Amino acid sequence: MTPTMTNATPGDLSFVLPYRYLADIREMLQALDKIAPGIASRDTLLYGTEMKFYSSRLQLSKSLETRIRNLFTIGDGAGVTRGLVQASASGVIVAREIIKREEKKQ
Repeated sequence: MTPTMTNATPGDLSFVLPYRYLADIREMLQALDKIAPGIASRDTLLYGTEMKFYSSRLQLSKSLETRIRNLFTIGDGAGVTRGLVQASASGVIVAREIIKREEKKQ
């Protein structure tokens, strides 16, 4: 079997998609195979795109607050982390800032 997209990197979608999604995809391929025989063959390749949001960065304070007061960003979608550990740490940074602000109110 030769991939049609030569610049794609082969991988296992079961590492990135929940089982339920994969089961639904298989079910869909079986249904399509009835209309277009050969779709659900061993030679069928599925391409999954990988989204990386760290290339577009938000303007954030040191406490990961946006220009909108009390609106914080955490995780990979904020554009400042590139992995689970860093994304988790960003949640800790924001939590500490929120706690600090709440303590000042009292």
